[in-house]
Amino acid sequence: MLGTVLGAPVMLAWSWFLAAIVITALFAPWLSRVRPDLGWGAWLVAFAYAVLLFASVFLHELAHAVAGRLTGQKVAAIELNIWGGLTRFEPRIDEDSKRSAMTSFVISVVGPIVNLVLAAIGWAVLQFAEPWSVTWLILLAMTVANGALGVINLLPGIPLDGGWALQALVWRLTASQYLATIVASWVGRLIAVGFIVWSVVVPLLAGGRPELVTVLWMSAIAFMLWLSAGEAATHAKRARRMETYDLSRVIQPAIAATWDAEVGPTLDYADSVSQGQTLVVVLDREGLPYGLLDRHAASQVHLGAAGTSQVRDFARPLGAWIGVPEDITAPHLLESLTHRPKAQFCLVLSGSTLTGIIDLQEFFDELLAS
Repeated sequence: MLGTVLGAPVMLAWSWFLAAIVITALFAPWLSRVRPDLGWGAWLVAFAYAVLLFASVFLHELAHAVAGRLTGQKVAAIELNIWGGLTRFEPRIDEDSKRSAMTSFVISVVGPIVNLVLAAIGWAVLQFAEPWSVTWLILLAMTVANGALGVINLLPGIPLDGGWALQALVWRLTASQYLATIVASWVGRLIAVGFIVWSVVVPLLAGGRPELVTVLWMSAIAFMLWLSAGEAATHAKRARRMETYDLSRVIQPAIAATWDAEVGPTLDYADSVSQGQTLVVVLDREGLPYGLLDRHAASQVHLGAAGTSQVRDFARPLGAWIGVPEDITAPHLLESLTHRPKAQFCLVLSGSTLTGIIDLQEFFDELLAS
């Protein structure tokens, strides 16, 4: 972790070092050709360029974070990695679809705009730098790189920023986030194919031959774009299912029993609620859930002793839990779980009365099933 910005950690992924090595290895030979006097210093200058390039990426991601913060989003983390960077926001459910769409559009476009502004500044400063000096060469490379980052990121296909901007516009026009994501993800796939076609066709049209390194590099980028676009489409399908998901499918009826309640009457009452299916949550002395009654073990108690045995003798630890109202929806449940990511069970309440339990692992398995 490099530090915090806007209350969120700035993370440097290990893959950044691999990217820095690749950028240095690609830039240093060019520097050696145009400035042979630099010698091994060309590699130090090339590494400095890699660091400055990722500083530009950080400013790109910071723009996303600031825009999100200004529109009411909470920044979860900023990460720099081999593909550039990523800004993550805390999940938020906004009932106003049109406002959410426009917020997404603004957050998406500000990053590439920052790169284009940096390119313009770099071009202006270039006019005052001594041509072919180290400063001039780095400025030239930064100007070209930021211009390329800005233009490429504005291409209208997911996972590029322009793709999320397109998704926001279609979402705003159709009121369907699902349809918008599917459209933008397919455009992203077309752009991925376009990168490979460009690396092959352009040299052929110019009367030359495609360069293997360029084709391989474009293919790697295209693979990343295709894969990310597909993941976005898959997440959209799951999100659409979540919006209409009926939580009653995974809610098991449950009752609460005090820690000193007798086994016999407790089992009888549980059976009257739902024959053999009702779970019993055992409360501690403070009245807080701490265990689940092992009904099988409790039912094996000799009938003569059942009236005097207490449920606490057959309670298994409940594990981490979260309480929710019985009218909660699947999207709001997921939103609540962001604050208790380690929760294993969800206790469903009608007012202050326990009515059911959701095994969250079962919920996730069913919700995310293909």
